[in-house]
Amino acid sequence: MRHLRKVFIAIISLVIIAQNIFANEQDELKEQFLNKLDTIVSIVQDTTLLKDERNKKIVELLTPTFDFDIMAKLSLGSKEWSKLNPEQRTKFVDLYVERMKQSYSSKLDSYKDQVIEITEIKQPKSNRIEIITNIANGGEKLEISYKYYKPARQEIGKDKWLIYDVSILGISILKTDRAQFSEFLQTKTIDDLIIKLSNS
Repeated sequence: MRHLRKVFIAIISLVIIAQNIFANEQDELKEQFLNKLDTIVSIVQDTTLLKDERNKKIVELLTPTFDFDIMAKLSLGSKEWSKLNPEQRTKFVDLYVERMKQSYSSKLDSYKDQVIEITEIKQPKSNRIEIITNIANGGEKLEISYKYYKPARQEIGKDKWLIYDVSILGISILKTDRAQFSEFLQTKTIDDLIIKLSNS
């Protein structure tokens, strides 16, 4: 009985330690998220900056936070990705990254003093965290979820936690892109897709 009690205490201790680690990681990521958000808002509100200068500053700020390579790979799907040669992979990633940056920059043009708040933070796994936010504009709210993962080894020039997907009103950007690319590749080739992305 005494042995079982010791085992039980040890298990409870490990659970408490794990919960504390999770809480610390969530607090750290939340602080990083809010700091970047404050910086973005200050850049957007800087009327001395031209549009291109503003977007460049914001993209530079966000690049260490996003794993664009993983996003590009996931958007294509492992089956299609495995068919690409090294040159095609490099080209596709470069075009996907540029597409993401342009998309984010275009959304900045519609920013009009909306209030962004974190409503929930989930950590389903030790290396996965999801930050759920609401963008309030008058009486309307738009829910945007940022999904992070923690690489086994931190890359130079990258944050400890990286965004690999973003969901808007429950709709995943990755799943949307994958569906569009999959439909396109049913009748076209990957080279056709690369050309299409190059011209978009």
